[in-house]
Amino acid sequence: MAERLPSSKFFRAVLFCATVWTVASWMFLIDNNLFSQRERFHESDFIMTFYIAGLLVSAGRSGELYPAAGAHSFVGSPFDKAAHEFLPHLPESSVGAYMYTPLVAGFFTPLSKAGPNFSLLIWQVLSVLALASSCWFLAKISASKTSHIFFLSSLYAPVFLTLWAGQLGLGFGLAPLCAGFFLLLRQWPLAAGFVWSLLLLKPQYFLAAAFVALVLGVSGRYKALIGMTLGVIMLLGATVGFFSPELTLLWLQSHGVSDSIFSSGLHGIPAHLITGLPANLMILFPPTARAALKWPLYAGSALLWGLGLWCAVRLGRAGLSDSAWISLALVIGVSLCSLTLPHLLYYDLCVLIPAGVLLITKNGPLPDPVNFRYIGLKGWITVSAFLPILLAYTEQKLMPLILELSLLALFVMLLARLQRLWKTPVRV
Repeated sequence: MAERLPSSKFFRAVLFCATVWTVASWMFLIDNNLFSQRERFHESDFIMTFYIAGLLVSAGRSGELYPAAGAHSFVGSPFDKAAHEFLPHLPESSVGAYMYTPLVAGFFTPLSKAGPNFSLLIWQVLSVLALASSCWFLAKISASKTSHIFFLSSLYAPVFLTLWAGQLGLGFGLAPLCAGFFLLLRQWPLAAGFVWSLLLLKPQYFLAAAFVALVLGVSGRYKALIGMTLGVIMLLGATVGFFSPELTLLWLQSHGVSDSIFSSGLHGIPAHLITGLPANLMILFPPTARAALKWPLYAGSALLWGLGLWCAVRLGRAGLSDSAWISLALVIGVSLCSLTLPHLLYYDLCVLIPAGVLLITKNGPLPDPVNFRYIGLKGWITVSAFLPILLAYTEQKLMPLILELSLLALFVMLLARLQRLWKTPVRV
């Protein structure tokens, strides 16, 4: 039987604080949503985005989800007008925008029947259940207690912000990412790839899974990549079948509008919550200079992915067990997502939760010769500590960049320690 985490006084104290914080944060969210900030919550991401999208699909108005072809802004778009139509308390300055697949809007159609605030509450409950299921998968993989991972994950600040905003990261991101990882380690690669294809519904998590599937494919193991490809084809087919080819095309074209918002700083994006090195570096320059900077920065991000791929493939030849190698590939993949994706916000850093659990726990699949715990703890604390700083200094564009540079330093430290594994091959 795997040895459990040490039951020290410090660990018990941290776990107690995490439990208290979890309950207190739930009470805070319920009060703000249903009572003290009821109308102000209409400006939350969920109500302004997913609730409105569900209403439009329910009313047979799915054609209003996206801007017209050739648009460069969401201001005055059919969706923006619908948001102000359905939410009369929404300030004029607030801009409604929807950038996800029509399938996500269809998912929220039943929830939209409950009204804006109760719809958000239902989604928050579903998100907590998704977090719990993710913790169960990670507990099985790391030989830890589900309750420990669940309450300690609640101390990770992006989780609170995800729940508060009603974002998709836990339900459509973290849960399928962890479920596919669990299936992959249980020797079900085709099923793992198929589950991972669901991350197309939350694209910020998709590349981490695709990275692991690609690492396996380069090493001659294609089943996860095949499963992922088939799943994506089925999702695209379902989008065309349930909606229309025209709407599917508008959804794909809307990513260009989204990119113009991030690169030009037109409106609607909270600059103090932007993460990802490309966007953090671009917003330091005037909008007129950002178009010239965008592609060199994207090329630099691609080089980082190439470096990560080289490291992960080389680890596969270092004599590690499959579980250790695949786990390290996932750690590299989610770390690269947190650093390089151009359309990343602070709450999307929930993608790092599997890396944190794998690096910190003592009885997981990672090899013993390299001490990863410091990197995991440092990253966990750094990301969480930055939330109050980002909220307090909303006009300081350097703060998110400092956070990303800190994560980059930890990533370099991780690669340096991984290098020891292929220089001194080990068998675990």
